[in-house]
Amino acid sequence: MVDSNELQRMARLVDMNRQRLEEIQLQIERIEAVQLEHDDTRRALVALSSGTSGHIPLGAGVMVPIPKDATTIVDLGSGVFGERSPGDAEELVGKRLEDLTELKSQFETEAATLTKRIEELASTFERAAKEMTERSQNLEPVEEKEDTTQTPQRRRRRGIGSKLTLDD
Repeated sequence: MVDSNELQRMARLVDMNRQRLEEIQLQIERIEAVQLEHDDTRRALVALSSGTSGHIPLGAGVMVPIPKDATTIVDLGSGVFGERSPGDAEELVGKRLEDLTELKSQFETEAATLTKRIEELASTFERAAKEMTERSQNLEPVEEKEDTTQTPQRRRRRGIGSKLTLDD
């Protein structure tokens, strides 16, 4: 048997798990956006390392030509930047892309686990709520009968003289 406190606890658990699932889905979306950026960068670096000439967009329709002996400046981590050849930079970005893919799969696995947990909790909550409702419906007629037999009857009062009062 489950009481109302237990039902409230279950409902809070379902709600907390749903909020966590939403947070994980937002994280997955952010990772996908970063993956797209890294993939675009990797493709551009592959083109640079193959010696293809081109231009780098600065914004507002302005582009700068890429020199033949161009090097790249890469964030090596913790705000430390280093100069790398386009091929080395492509390898570094490729490694980061693999790490992002692995992180995304971990989040997806956690999301699947949470979804399963939410479904289990929700079905348990529904069964318990249904059981509690049925139990309370079975008890209601008994309580009503007891209440009707225990209610005292009010006596009517008469004021001085036999005039009717507001209580009548």
